[in-house]
Amino acid sequence: MSILDTTPPKPPLKIGRYVLLLLLLIIVGGTIYAFCHNFPEERAVAQFLTTLEHSDFREAYKLWQPSQSYTYQNFLRDWGDEGDYGKIRDFKILGSSSKSSETVMVTVSINNEQPPLRLLVDRRTKGISYSFY
Repeated sequence: MSILDTTPPKPPLKIGRYVLLLLLLIIVGGTIYAFCHNFPEERAVAQFLTTLEHSDFREAYKLWQPSQSYTYQNFLRDWGDEGDYGKIRDFKILGSSSKSSETVMVTVSINNEQPPLRLLVDRRTKGISYSFY
């Protein structure tokens, strides 16, 4: 047997690259999930506050999805031009956190008032209510 009769060596496996790529995908996917998990609920609050900015109180009342005991007059007293925040001119979503598998607390600054307001959003219906947390 001579040097010419030997079989060529097998190329090294590239498993290390695949493991690294898989780890990178898991990290990027987890980061995206963590930052975007509550995005639909934040969007529901933004839509609600934008509707209030345009003084479309009837539509905002529908987005709030109130209980039977929370009348339109109660809503106007809280969110109308004479409400706690006055005319909504601007707002900023400061963040959100899951409170359970069914609710998300969205923290929002309205008209730069302090402290920021915390609203609860139902994940299933996107109904909004005041936070009791």
